[in-house]
Amino acid sequence: MALLPWNTQRESGAEHFQAVSALTHIHQLVANELTRVLRPHGLTQTAFQLMATLLISPDQRRPLGQLSRALLVHKTTVALAIEQLQERGLVIRQPHPTDRRTVLATLTEEGRQLVTRAGNDLAATRFGLDGVTDPVARQLTDVLDQVSQQMYHRAELPFASAR
Repeated sequence: MALLPWNTQRESGAEHFQAVSALTHIHQLVANELTRVLRPHGLTQTAFQLMATLLISPDQRRPLGQLSRALLVHKTTVALAIEQLQERGLVIRQPHPTDRRTVLATLTEEGRQLVTRAGNDLAATRFGLDGVTDPVARQLTDVLDQVSQQMYHRAELPFASAR
């Protein structure tokens, strides 16, 4: 990393610069590993997250707007990803039975099988955190929960752990 003024303890913001630099570095390492594992399944990280969210949803179905909020991605991104997954027979889109303004995405059996296989492969790499012990993973989750609480209202962050 380049030596910048914020990279010394004498400058204001040094701790935050170092924290963001470390977070960005780890994010890239984990994202690269997730991409490597998901590629043979023909899935992007977004597609996997959408399918995994559907897998744990009641009836393996959710409105597209809920998926957007749950994954913190734009509605257009969700719509495009769902369309691509539907073309592959992994998800079906259908109108909501009582609210015609709402579109539901439902995981197909083929989609359930694929996301389960991909999830098993990710689990084998400890979801990109291979080499990180369980206690350190719990500590990381706790620290990130603290950060999210300080930055955002907790209800807006679906990945915050339940306590």
